[in-house]
Amino acid sequence: MTKEELRKEAKRRIRSIDRVAESAEIMCNLLSSPEYGKAETILAFSPLSDEPDISPLLSDERVLLPYIEGEKMLFSASRKMHRSGLGFAEPEHKEQEYGRALMLVPLLGYNKGLYRLGRGGGYYDRYIKENRYRIITLGLAFSSSFFPEMKEEDHDAKLDRIITPSGQTAAF
Repeated sequence: MTKEELRKEAKRRIRSIDRVAESAEIMCNLLSSPEYGKAETILAFSPLSDEPDISPLLSDERVLLPYIEGEKMLFSASRKMHRSGLGFAEPEHKEQEYGRALMLVPLLGYNKGLYRLGRGGGYYDRYIKENRYRIITLGLAFSSSFFPEMKEEDHDAKLDRIITPSGQTAAF
């Protein structure tokens, strides 16, 4: 399957699950993870309807949210939100500097090598590759998001771990 076909299949699968219940389980597993407990800064995301609902985290003072400028993804501490041109809620464009951070990564799917299937813009892949030296990446995935047949490409960035409703998945 092509990545576009995988995206369509992932969205179909996600529509068929109980996203509220699975999001709650993912949140429970995330909050009990050592990476979350130790994080000084958390790079999060504003969840779309087909992504795990992490909105309870957005009140955590450690959380920075992404915004897009050109081809770059940057992070802001601001909670003044507006709708981006890509359709998600993003904070005002005021970049926040940080040292080391935990990055929560949304995904539509992932494979056994911990490579993610995103929405196709490449923002997360570029950001992870440019900042690998200072971030730990946790992908947040629904139970239906595993695609063993998915092939990664050279521009794809590997995640450190995936958190699912049933627990944490390390590299296979």
